[in-house]
Amino acid sequence: MFQTLLAATGLVVCVAMAIHMALPYRLKTRVDAGLRALAGWFRLQAARLTGWRRQQRQTRAAALEAERVIRRARESALHDARDSRVDGAWDGNVYRPKSFEKPKKPH
Repeated sequence: MFQTLLAATGLVVCVAMAIHMALPYRLKTRVDAGLRALAGWFRLQAARLTGWRRQQRQTRAAALEAERVIRRARESALHDARDSRVDGAWDGNVYRPKSFEKPKKPH
């Protein structure tokens, strides 16, 4: 069964190559361009299939990393707020220490 399939595939390839050699130059270049475009389309589809999974993994990893960094920043700010040296207020998601409110020295 396998040998028959292999022989049939070889015969189809040989006939296709013979027909290709017999084509006029303009038609031959048009067929070659079409085959190149078809091969590029298949390559693009394969890249999209494999890239989709990679993109999903990267998006998930980026979201987890952002969550970790935000949590660490909030914990650091809360720790600093408990410390008597640093005092400030939250304005939305911006922390403004009171030390920034001191008047500037004239020059």
